[in-house]
Amino acid sequence: ARLMEKALETLRLFRSRLALPVDGFLDPNATGIIGLEYSDLTTTTGALTAKRTSCNPAFAALVARLLLQAGCARGDAVSVCFTGSFPALNVAVLSACAALGLEARIISSVGASSYGANIPGFTWLDMEKELRAAGVFPYISVAVSYGGVVETGGGLDGTGLILAGEAVSRHGAPLLEEGDYRDAARMAEHRKKILDAPGRPVCHINVGGALAALGWVPEAAHLDNGLLRKIPSTQDPARGLIFRYMEEGIPVIHLLQVERLAARHALPYDPVPLPDAEECLETGARKRAYLLLAALLCAWTLASLLLLRREYDLYDLLV
Repeated sequence: ARLMEKALETLRLFRSRLALPVDGFLDPNATGIIGLEYSDLTTTTGALTAKRTSCNPAFAALVARLLLQAGCARGDAVSVCFTGSFPALNVAVLSACAALGLEARIISSVGASSYGANIPGFTWLDMEKELRAAGVFPYISVAVSYGGVVETGGGLDGTGLILAGEAVSRHGAPLLEEGDYRDAARMAEHRKKILDAPGRPVCHINVGGALAALGWVPEAAHLDNGLLRKIPSTQDPARGLIFRYMEEGIPVIHLLQVERLAARHALPYDPVPLPDAEECLETGARKRAYLLLAALLCAWTLASLLLLRREYDLYDLLV
C-alpha cells in the first residue's frame, strides 16, 4: 500500500510537469490519475466512480494477498496484461509484484475506456516508463499494442491511431499488430507465446477487458473477478488468454468490475478522501483481529455444545 502511494505521487508530479491540469470535479482526491471522459484514445465508455474507487492503495494489498493465495513466492514469474483503462489497478499490480519480489512479464496496450489513461502524452505507456525511470518499479512492458483504439478507428477522425503510435514510439517496446474480433485467436496465441517464452509463469494477471485477454466468446461475459476459482468451459478458438491459462492449471487474477471487487473485499466505494497506506494497514490488522475473535468464539461455542451434549448423555445413562 505504501509503494502504491509512492507510485501515485510520482505520477501526480509527472502530470504536473506535463502541465496537464487536474479537474477537481472528476478527481476530488487530486490523484492526477483520472483521465478524460473522451479523447481520441478512448475505446469504450467507463464509470468514473469505478476509476476513482480503484485509486485506493488498499488494492495493492489486495492484489498481494491474491498472489499469495495463488501460490506465488519470492522469485516466481507472473505474466501480466495491462490496458490503459485502469491505470491505478496497473499500479496496484506492480506494487504487489515488487513487494513480493516477483518477476513480472508485461504486455500493455495504449487504448483506455472513459476516465482511464486516455490523455495524449499521459497514457499508460508514459506512466509505466516514468515509474521505471523514477526507480519506483523495476518493470517495463516487453511488448505493447494500440488496444481497442484500433477497433474504434482511432477516434472520430483517426488521430487516435497517430497518438497511440506516438505513445508506442516514446515507450520503445516492440509493437504487436492486432485486428478486430475476427483476429482474437491469433492475438491471444501470439501474446501467450511472448509471455511464456522465458518459462511457464506461476500466475497470470489481467487488468481490464482487452480482446486478447477475454477473447470473442460469450463465456467471457460470465467470468468472475479476483482470483478465479473456475471459469465457463469453452474450446472456441477465439477464447482469450484467461481461458488458455486456466486450462493449463495456471491461476488467474482478473481485475475488472471494480465495484464488485471492492464490495467483496470490504473496500470503500468512491471514497473521499482516499484512505492512506497506514489506514489500510490498520484496517487489515483490525479485520485479522475480528477474524481471530470470531474463530475463538466459534471454538468456544462448539466446545460448550459438545460439553453440554456429553453431560446430557451422562445424565441419560445414570437415569
